[in-house]
Amino acid sequence: MKVVLAAPNSKAHTITPPLGLGYLAASLRKGGHEPVIVDLAKLRLNGDRAAAAVLAEAPDIVGISILSTAYLPARELIRSIRDRRPEVPLAVGGPHVTALPEDALNDLEVDLGVIGEGEHVFPELVDRIASGKQLNGDMPSLCRRRNGRVDCPARAPFLKDLDSLPFPAWDLIDPRTYPDLPHQLLHKRFPVAPVMTSRGCPFDCSFCASTTLWGRGWRTRSPENVVDEIEMLVRDYQVKEIHFEDDNFTLKGSHAAAICEEIIRRRLGIVWCTPNGVRVDSLTKGMVSLMKRSGCYALAFGIESGSQSVLDRNNKKLDLDKVAARVEMVKRQGIETHGFFIVGLPGETVDTIKETIRFARRAPFDRANFALLAPLPGSDIFQKCILGRGNGAKIDYSAFNYFTPFPMGELDARALNKWQRRAVFSFYGRPRQLWHLAHHTRPAQLKEIFKALIHYST
Repeated sequence: MKVVLAAPNSKAHTITPPLGLGYLAASLRKGGHEPVIVDLAKLRLNGDRAAAAVLAEAPDIVGISILSTAYLPARELIRSIRDRRPEVPLAVGGPHVTALPEDALNDLEVDLGVIGEGEHVFPELVDRIASGKQLNGDMPSLCRRRNGRVDCPARAPFLKDLDSLPFPAWDLIDPRTYPDLPHQLLHKRFPVAPVMTSRGCPFDCSFCASTTLWGRGWRTRSPENVVDEIEMLVRDYQVKEIHFEDDNFTLKGSHAAAICEEIIRRRLGIVWCTPNGVRVDSLTKGMVSLMKRSGCYALAFGIESGSQSVLDRNNKKLDLDKVAARVEMVKRQGIETHGFFIVGLPGETVDTIKETIRFARRAPFDRANFALLAPLPGSDIFQKCILGRGNGAKIDYSAFNYFTPFPMGELDARALNKWQRRAVFSFYGRPRQLWHLAHHTRPAQLKEIFKALIHYST
């Protein structure tokens, strides 16, 4: 069957190859099907134009992967597809559907949803549709909607052997065809390709949905398998920079070290960074030195707050007293540093935001992100503070981004916007940070950086 996999557009300022759909496409090929990926974020298409692009591929079935931050464009896309080609089978999956299957299928009026890892489940679903077999509810992870009721069976076990998965179908998400807007915007070389070396995270931060999506266990690909993929990307797609997108790339030092050693041994000549962040307290001087020799030029750290009380309340197991020294250690190795902070976590006050601003300015960060809290479905905050309210009100998905305030305590929306702006301009209003930003910005990125500044300013 011809299976069109679609990634809905969103308001994100970055555009990266959709790895999840790449893995799905490769698994479909392995099963004898013909996948096509339509990346609507890359095409910047919404609504009827997006649906036209999907249907122009003449699909036998459409699969749509949905992030919560792209939920509204996904809903618009699905309705437009249904209006034009109601007979085409349509299935949804991805992080949002995994976290909220009943709400998603009912609200989207879609009859089929895949929760969790889809590399085995979705190809089996396509096989059954192709052969005309009944969907009897015996497939783990396949949710079905009938007469307004959603039935979800037990979720399929997490994949244990990640090396058994084929590499993503990179020919369908060719990094050379993507705009110069990778994750976190700034980079050294182009083309850039995202790679994941592991799935899962044993930590349980209140604002993160990783444990819902991937589980608390931590599963890894072998270093050889990871670097085989990197070598293929360099050889076949002229990739010059790798972005490791793991939730916890350095959780086990020996794993990260083995990947670095394999990159060095093969003399691939790449540079790499971690735009999704690593735990700063997992780093040692020896590990950082090895990272540098293997091509690492930047490490991002999820700090979240400069207030220890806010971190403790949100189950972020991080000792702030140790952070600045670790960041300084990384800087001494000649690696750029990037701090991630969240404004508006539960327990936030004006005083704790001031603590965060002071901490970000005091620690030797080259760059810093100050995002407003987005209560992502699947996170503990979402479960307790949105679903836990139990008032039956519809969820406002327009607030699921990092610029729309979501008040959780004593600070209202206007105050949160004000303090986010103040944090950004306080950090970047210094000559060294302004020079660093200007020095690493490429002409093709100016438009998106300007749009981001407008977001911060309004």
